[in-house]
Amino acid sequence: MVKNITFDYNAKAVELERIVADLQNPDIDIADATKLHAAGLKLVSELEDYLKQAEITVKKHTA
Repeated sequence: MVKNITFDYNAKAVELERIVADLQNPDIDIADATKLHAAGLKLVSELEDYLKQAEITVKKHTA
């Protein structure tokens, strides 16, 4: 059976905003900052992929 996995763009964008805010804290531990940075990069990649796919879908429907 195939699961229907949904992508929650808004939730991921909010999480990215939280990471950015946390990284702006001058008291953040370098180890924590490194982990947050990696998580942020992963989220950016996921969001970009989603937007690229959405653009392709829109172009298909408007062509």
